[in-house]
Amino acid sequence: MVTKRLLVFVSLILAVLFHFVFYLNYYGPSISSLKGDPKYVLAIGSAIIIVFLYFTTYWRADLKGNNLSLLFDILILWFFISLTRSILEITTLRGIISFMFDNYLALSFFPLLFFIIGINSNYFHMTNKILFIYVVLAFLFSLPFIHNFELQLYLVYPLFFIILTIPLRRSAERILIVSISITVIVVSLTNRAGIIRILFSFCIVAAYFIMHKVHINKKFLYTLVFIVLMIPLASLYLGLKGQSVFQMILGDENTPYSQLNPYADTRTFLYYEVFQDLKTNDVLLFGKGLNAGYDSPSFHTYRREVVEVGFLQILMKTGIVGFILYFSVLVVAIFKSIGRSNNLFLKALGFLLTGYIIMLFIENQLAYNLFNICIWLVVGMCYSPVLRDLNDKEIGVLFHKKQ
Repeated sequence: MVTKRLLVFVSLILAVLFHFVFYLNYYGPSISSLKGDPKYVLAIGSAIIIVFLYFTTYWRADLKGNNLSLLFDILILWFFISLTRSILEITTLRGIISFMFDNYLALSFFPLLFFIIGINSNYFHMTNKILFIYVVLAFLFSLPFIHNFELQLYLVYPLFFIILTIPLRRSAERILIVSISITVIVVSLTNRAGIIRILFSFCIVAAYFIMHKVHINKKFLYTLVFIVLMIPLASLYLGLKGQSVFQMILGDENTPYSQLNPYADTRTFLYYEVFQDLKTNDVLLFGKGLNAGYDSPSFHTYRREVVEVGFLQILMKTGIVGFILYFSVLVVAIFKSIGRSNNLFLKALGFLLTGYIIMLFIENQLAYNLFNICIWLVVGMCYSPVLRDLNDKEIGVLFHKKQ
């Protein structure tokens, strides 16, 4: 008998397999069988299942009658409108296939739907177990190919989330997670965003243990998060005034682009090109659809469909409307978890999402991969009234006990 739990399991497994195959093909040894479109069957299969669950199951009941599901529904509706716009603009079958079989285009927003898995406490144990086993196996597999540039970092992408579960784990698992993290950092120092995510997660774990010993006022946490969330908005304001925060922090704007140079400013020109394109085409409000591209003199193309900054990607494809909806769902999750959670783990997830928003203006590309899936599993957990109501001991029991 096919159950909802089985469908959730299959969707997660297919997503894990696609992530592994995609990044092994992209950064690892050249394997001809992994090239081309067939591997996208895994991602599309996973996406179809999660769409089916969204439309046919009573997942809103997991919010205990909370009308916040309406905000998420509007976000998903806007996503499907943007998807439909793009499909209607494509005139050939091959064009539609190319659009659908691309985790940076049509598939890029489907990870949002994993929200409905995160809010269900019955999947909490299973989700964490799948991600942990994947990270360990992917890490072990990556060791013989450790010389491949950044392969290990991308194969173990969910590590930033797994680190947050350290307080809930036994000593042996904690040591294993720390060991994996140290190895990844050592061999991937050139990837600024990846290293920042890992280090930030460890900072949250440190804050977890401090808060376990010292009570910190909720209003102080609210104020701290609010100030942090104002940083990207202030940076955008400075950008509109002609001052690049990236150049202010990294130094000389004439430093040439290089992925191997941690001090190179690789973001200012992206902001300039995307905003110029949106302004020229007068599509800032509603975006250009999920198949959108922008005019990029730097990359010598009139239609660059992938942009490395998540904020710019959302803005280009879904407009200001799409970004406000996306941002709103995240902010509500943050304040729900930090202010209305009885356990420190959910508060830690709120801090993680705060860091995610900051990084959204620097990196955090939207794509169908385990990074974005983990983020929206976390968003769902933060919305879950059942998980928020558990105390520290109860969340630990749930973490280890299969439902």
